Amino acid sequence: MKFERYDSRFKAGEILAELIKEKDIELYNSILKNSKNFFCFAIPNGGVPVAEGFCSKFNINYDMLIVRKIKIPWNTEAGFGSITTDGSVLINKPLLNQLSLSEEELNKAINLTRTEIKERLQFYNKETNLEDIYKKIIHQKHIFMIDDGLASGFTMLAAIRMVQKYNPKKIFIAVPTAPLHTIQRIQSAVKFDELFCPNIRNVWRFAVADAYKAWRDLSEDEIVKIIENSKFYMK
Repeated sequence: MKFERYDSRFKAGEILAELIKEKDIELYNSILKNSKNFFCFAIPNGGVPVAEGFCSKFNINYDMLIVRKIKIPWNTEAGFGSITTDGSVLINKPLLNQLSLSEEELNKAINLTRTEIKERLQFYNKETNLEDIYKKIIHQKHIFMIDDGLASGFTMLAAIRMVQKYNPKKIFIAVPTAPLHTIQRIQSAVKFDELFCPNIRNVWRFAVADAYKAWRDLSEDEIVKIIENSKFYMK
């Protein structure tokens, strides 16, 4: 069947919920019956409206899991690693070895990213010490990891490894689009229980935007408006 591009990120989230019904009816029914045993993490900014659509189908709660790339000093659009909300660092070692960064450049890039994380937490009125909260909402829960799509997958890898620290019962990945090689990379790098993706493309040149009819980046002000009006966001 030919893939129809998503009308919106919210609609993509609803379609993800329907995909679970098609692929794993037992899981689907379990969510509907025991929604409090499940929790979602959305990677902002694009993952937030996807989570809204997804959670609206299941009546489960979600929170943002902020992940920032550690930027290459001379190409700030690219990164060689990621830092998550709780300060966990994941380095893309093969790429870092190619960059020949000095120790000073490496530490400066990491510290700059930590500062960005702190600023975003403050912007969203979140505590900077989140470990106790994560222990409560993750421990022995079924966790869905949601974004608007995967490119390299490194952001999702960092997010999953952070969540694993808090002993979830199961981890599920739910994304509207991804290249096959990225899914294979994640499968070989981290343990998770199931992945749901309606649009897996076996290509090397890949853009998340191609899966959407009207793609645009979302501003932080737009994200604030979404979560302020949300029935599912953990405030």
